[in-house]
Amino acid sequence: MTMHTTPAQAQDRRAYWSTESNPQTGRKFEAALGSLRVAHNGGADIDALLDTDYGARFAEDLELGFRFEEDPTGRDVEEYYRGLGLRRQMFENSDYYTRWLLITPLELEDVAAEGGRYPVVFVNHGGFCSISTDEFISGFPRVAARERIIVAMLQDTNPANTQRVLDRLIELYPVDTERVYLVGESQGGYQATSTYFRAPERFAAVVTCGNDIWRDWDNVNTPFSDQEIAHVTETFVPFMQIVGQFEASGFAPVNDWHPRKDWGAGDGPEPYHDPRRDDERDPTRNVNGPRRFSTQPSPPEGVDKHEWMLARLNKRMATLSCAPRDPGICIGYLDNPDTELHGVLGFYGDRERTETILGVTHWISDIDNAAGINAFRYVVVANAPHCWPATAADLAWEFMATFRRDARTGSIVVDERQTHHTTTAAGAQTPPA
Repeated sequence: MTMHTTPAQAQDRRAYWSTESNPQTGRKFEAALGSLRVAHNGGADIDALLDTDYGARFAEDLELGFRFEEDPTGRDVEEYYRGLGLRRQMFENSDYYTRWLLITPLELEDVAAEGGRYPVVFVNHGGFCSISTDEFISGFPRVAARERIIVAMLQDTNPANTQRVLDRLIELYPVDTERVYLVGESQGGYQATSTYFRAPERFAAVVTCGNDIWRDWDNVNTPFSDQEIAHVTETFVPFMQIVGQFEASGFAPVNDWHPRKDWGAGDGPEPYHDPRRDDERDPTRNVNGPRRFSTQPSPPEGVDKHEWMLARLNKRMATLSCAPRDPGICIGYLDNPDTELHGVLGFYGDRERTETILGVTHWISDIDNAAGINAFRYVVVANAPHCWPATAADLAWEFMATFRRDARTGSIVVDERQTHHTTTAAGAQTPPA
């Protein structure tokens, strides 16, 4: 995999992060930094992370969001996207919770006239975040410019609304219905999982960030039914998860469990609060449980927490028709990991690798299903807290782009990676340099 190193935009990579050196958006960066400092379980060195190329990429994407979020339908953001060869439109904007954002290549109509079709990626924002908060930090505007794909971001990420918007896109745009994908971070990842359980046949791959290995219920604590679990198992959707090494909820290693760290107070005010936001009206908000979004899973009293965690991993394996991981081997990694990767991940894959991307270690494990398809990928980002991984969009697209759901058979097909629209049309534009 190739990823270009992003140079820091200032000699001092901390320049973004204070009002003294960044009078334009430094106040927002300071608030975001406060959040990062409480979004881990005590193991992360946030300053060291920010000093890497990975941290520089994160800061640059964050700055774009801060620059445009207070005027999310203004001319400045439209011109920015036009410079990438993209068109950005906000639909159903009369209400904060009905609105949804669409990013399309400028050449879309010309390509469509010649029979071209485009993949669609639904990108789900995190809990209580606005579309604009996660728009750039997700990294998908950059991927859309490079790969010439359609990206949709919905304020209401509930499964029914996702399907409604997908139906609308298919009606009005040249959508390649074999190549529709779901991505989300934190609450958005759980919402992607909920849609995956409710309509797996409509998607070719799903990627979640900042989520645990398995949950038995959705974002509002409604359990997934036996019928839904059976359906998602029969239908098969390749699944990828990306987590930080030191998330507050401890998603790595997968063979261990501890209570979620109390995030507490002190992370400072939100960098920006959209005046139209009203959390009491949020259609994705949990109303059936004690926590903001969903009750945190925990091992029942008297059950070994390590065996419980491996059972949850193997639930994921079962729904993907992958061979179960041996609990004894995986639990053995707690005290005697035979490799650094097994110590960090807590389980073994069919193929494993360690990559340094933007100066930060990424531990990656792939597991095939009974048909020999790479059904599951797990990525742990070194020294990272709970937030959008700076490499999420690139890693997600690399995984998703290899899969399509054949319209005739309904089965997942593995193709050579496609980087542009399905049908290459003569005269299609390339993004401006």
